[in-house]
Amino acid sequence: MDIALLEDTLAIVSRRVGVAVYDFDFSLYFRCRHPSSFAADTPCALRIGAVEDYGARYAELTELGLRPVNSPAEHDRASELEHWYPLLGELTPRTRVFDALPPAQRIEAEFAWPIFLKGSRQTSKHNAKLSVIGDREHYAWAVEQYRRDPVLHWQRPAVREFVPLAPVAGGIAGKVPASLEFRSFWWRGQCVGWGRYWYQAAPYACADIEAGLALATEAARRLQVPFLVVDFAKAADGRWIVIECNDGQESGYAAAPPRAIWEAILAYEAGADAGRAR
Repeated sequence: MDIALLEDTLAIVSRRVGVAVYDFDFSLYFRCRHPSSFAADTPCALRIGAVEDYGARYAELTELGLRPVNSPAEHDRASELEHWYPLLGELTPRTRVFDALPPAQRIEAEFAWPIFLKGSRQTSKHNAKLSVIGDREHYAWAVEQYRRDPVLHWQRPAVREFVPLAPVAGGIAGKVPASLEFRSFWWRGQCVGWGRYWYQAAPYACADIEAGLALATEAARRLQVPFLVVDFAKAADGRWIVIECNDGQESGYAAAPPRAIWEAILAYEAGADAGRAR
């Protein structure tokens, strides 16, 4: 891991993960120092991919004098569906998180087919056949695949109401169909950047994107996570809905501009430092 102090304002703990929409070379755009020690409580953000034990990593960094932007509780509230869903309620599709894959009868008691199946943190790389489940027979197959899947098997299963989304051209065969979905980044309650979620699809835009951003603003207000990602999309019936939330430290940029995001974050932190100095 590399620990760099950007513009004498924010420490970044980074490691390349080999994903183009996640990795970002801070040294190309910002003045970076690598001090041998840090002043107590130096704010920092992680960019090391998914963090297996966030609490342990948080403790390690605090011992170095660093203060990761999200506490362990805030990380869980951003990352785990069962933590953020109760706070968003009517802003997102109806969902039940189970301790284990439930029998089909239990699903049918609460949902209509098709359903959207995922782990409590993520899908299996947007695998369409493992996500959009059409009936009992399909579900029986998905149960066996879920238990073997390297991404899903360790996650608690989440069953979500299936809401058709407004489609867009392009996407990737075998993946969940590309839609009018967007990814937004929030730093201490301020939107610092957003862009198309389906960066692999043909470029798309939406005339009423401000309504979608207003929904994401409300989600960020309710969650109160310092570095947060809110994914939102337009449903086929015209509604805007929250698709997912995540810790901004673990999230890829999709088509959001990383340089502009970090410039906005650094400007916010520099302003906060100036305010504290007065």
